[in-house]
Amino acid sequence: MKFQFKYRVAWVDTDALGIMHFSNYFRLCERTEQELMNYLGIENEDTFFPRVDAHCTYKSPLKFNDLVNVYMWVKEIGKSHITFSYEIINELDEKTVARCQIVVVPVDSNMKKSILKEEIVEKMKQFMDE
Repeated sequence: MKFQFKYRVAWVDTDALGIMHFSNYFRLCERTEQELMNYLGIENEDTFFPRVDAHCTYKSPLKFNDLVNVYMWVKEIGKSHITFSYEIINELDEKTVARCQIVVVPVDSNMKKSILKEEIVEKMKQFMDE
């Protein structure tokens, strides 16, 4: 199962030519992750998920006011990391505009690496890539 988030490219996301800046694809991924966490009810103030790896393959540009669907799923869950995958699709022509992947690790409020809590693992499993 994939989590879906719909987003309209805002003026602030774009450069002078009206094209979405490459760095904003990662912001879009993080926004989708936030929506997934809200959907799953994961609001742990004692666990944080900094990024340790991120990459994106760009296929075609997004422009101001484009409506996109971001599909997110869990590619891998380890003892102390989660790998999220994303596919960003322009609703106008249904073409994939980017594929991204982000690896996060759980840390406590002192930024010490920790092991994933079982309750988080169980909630995330429904979005595992089969």
